[in-house]
Amino acid sequence: TPISTLRGTVELLRDDEDMPREQRAKFLDNATKELDRLERLVTGLLRLARAEEGGTRERVDLDALMLDIGQRYPKVRVTPGAGSVNGNSEQLGVALENLVANAVRYGQVVQVTGVSTSEHSGFEVQDDGPGISAANQARVFDRFFTTERGTGGTGLGLALVRAIVQRHGGTIQLDSRPGCTCFRITLPRSAA
Repeated sequence: TPISTLRGTVELLRDDEDMPREQRAKFLDNATKELDRLERLVTGLLRLARAEEGGTRERVDLDALMLDIGQRYPKVRVTPGAGSVNGNSEQLGVALENLVANAVRYGQVVQVTGVSTSEHSGFEVQDDGPGISAANQARVFDRFFTTERGTGGTGLGLALVRAIVQRHGGTIQLDSRPGCTCFRITLPRSAA
């Protein structure tokens, strides 16, 4: 964990006053990376706790959230058509952005598509990346599960998405194979 790594680094630095400058700098760089990782973990846990609390509810235009993501991620193609839901705009925006950020990281082509029926509104986030293995698909929404621990992954992003969706009375589905990963969020449609 970041805490045990930091503790070990501090002990080494404290106990070895004659440590060469280059080695000391390397230990301090590693400590800084672990502090950054710890900050991401705490931030993720706070977001997860807020998502589980729920927050204020209002009419949320999912198309507006999708179009905003499209402006902030030029690589993403957006096809509106989701409609509105009763929910927390900030939380739903966080869920959408987490999915899009993952898709952009792994795929060259990323599509966000609004989906709507008489009873449900939602969206799909699809990429053309390498896909998620069957073994990882079973764990991808678990807290702290990550395949990117070495690059700072916390394993909280998709757990947060699932918590937000469930708190809004919705579902999330994953379909993944090489060349196509699609997350589909379905939420109860807002009354007109």
